[in-house]
Amino acid sequence: MRVCTVFFLLILCPSAFAQMPGTCERGVAQGDLNADGSEVFARVFNTGALFFGNETTSGNGYLVPRLAPGGGEGPSPLFATTLWIGGQVDNELRVAAARYTRYEMWPGPLNAGATLPNPADCSAYDRIFVVSREDVARYLRTGVASDDLLDWPVSWGGPVLDVDGVDGNYNLEGGDQPAIHGEHMAWWVMNDVGNAHEETGSNPLGIEVQVSAFTVGTGLQALRQASYYRYVIVNRNSFAIDSAYVSLFMDADLGDGGDDQLGSDTTLSMGYVYNYDNSDAVYGIPPAQGYQIVQGPAGLPNLIDDDGDGMIDEADEEIRLTRMTTWCGGCTQPATNDPRTAHEYYNHMRGRWKDGTPFTEAGFGYETDGPETLFVFAGDPITEQCWSHPNDCQGGTVPPARANIIVHTGPFHLASGESTEVVFAMPFAQGTDYLDSVTQLRNAAYATRGAWETGLLNP
Repeated sequence: MRVCTVFFLLILCPSAFAQMPGTCERGVAQGDLNADGSEVFARVFNTGALFFGNETTSGNGYLVPRLAPGGGEGPSPLFATTLWIGGQVDNELRVAAARYTRYEMWPGPLNAGATLPNPADCSAYDRIFVVSREDVARYLRTGVASDDLLDWPVSWGGPVLDVDGVDGNYNLEGGDQPAIHGEHMAWWVMNDVGNAHEETGSNPLGIEVQVSAFTVGTGLQALRQASYYRYVIVNRNSFAIDSAYVSLFMDADLGDGGDDQLGSDTTLSMGYVYNYDNSDAVYGIPPAQGYQIVQGPAGLPNLIDDDGDGMIDEADEEIRLTRMTTWCGGCTQPATNDPRTAHEYYNHMRGRWKDGTPFTEAGFGYETDGPETLFVFAGDPITEQCWSHPNDCQGGTVPPARANIIVHTGPFHLASGESTEVVFAMPFAQGTDYLDSVTQLRNAAYATRGAWETGLLNP
């Protein structure tokens, strides 16, 4: 551990001030993905949260299908989602995470050394830009540009398709345009230095996160019913981030959320929620909703062929879903309730209960006689395989409840100034019954993964 005297602090430890948080207000900007053709409505925020924020707190921030058969707002398969990031910075655990409030991301980019452009005010960056391929086509036909197309924030890191040949600029009249993934995309930038981390009690990691959320409105129904979230994570700190993890938390209310069940599918790098039986008070025939990692960081050596290419621990070997956890929420055992501190969040990222106890394959997974696991409910519910809700590995079942799902990727190393990219997909399917919906979800997940891997969604 580095030791610094007060006299030599500025000379020997310039980074000590780089990690001091600012006094920014949380962002209030929001953007909507609701393009024609897509069956998804998604409201996004620049706080680290998705679908839940501002006045959107009633489970209406993510809809599939986005329109009800008779018109109006469609049903929702999930309630709230939040990005978590954690790791070791100069031998100190640092985490940026939250659930429904006290978010630990603020608007805007960071300078080198993890300093804010304006430590007292991030509001100049409190904006989410929403553009579509149709916006670009309309501009090319008519010369009329939407505000977000006209103001595209290249100086903030907004990605650009360069046509005018001038690197680093954005000249719409010269042919430049936003680099749009999918067909309808929201883009924003946020950081974890803007203010104190009230939820976790952690010091800032010193990260900038550039986000692209996007949907498609043509092609396979599996793609039209899905959405994607691409996080480019930049370490602006002067120290590396070691043993790093990126996680996505979902409070997954599948229509009527009181009878949900959850599972993990390691072959598809996906966590998912499905119904207890063939009746859902909101959807009728209950669907299934997935949370899938379709691109991950380069992992640390682990003696596992993570990318399935026949080689172990080769340079830059990509990892995807490496853990999936849950918590009960209201259970009598404190360790199975939701996390509150940096260490408790990070224990989940490592694939453990918040008190550090390993998950075990039996019952609800806490201190049972089953083998240790990093993936909760990884058994196939269709065949009632152990460990799944229909088979608790103890001769019984695991009762349905409101499903909390957290998918994780890591550990990995992020050097100072280095970036990594993690892409999540959210496939959806509604079959002929609750178990057929699981089957159809797996088919949809093959499609969402394939569309990303083959470049179909690239600009």
